[in-house]
Amino acid sequence: MLTQGLVLMVIGMAVVFVFLVVMILAMNIMAALMKPLAKLIPEPEEKQVVKVKKAAGDGLEEIAVAVAAVSSFTK
Repeated sequence: MLTQGLVLMVIGMAVVFVFLVVMILAMNIMAALMKPLAKLIPEPEEKQVVKVKKAAGDGLEEIAVAVAAVSSFTK
């Protein structure tokens, strides 16, 4: 019974190994086939990040809300 388990383990590992090899080969073949098509598709443009400065009073409103929340929670 122990030998049957070992045989089953070796067969299972061999099947997984063969599957992984076939998958890698398929991915490499697909990459080679897609290279000519990649030249037809333009590269996406980089998005420009616009930084917006907060007004001086914006932080005070958030602090006031936090203080009010703490004071109402502690009462």
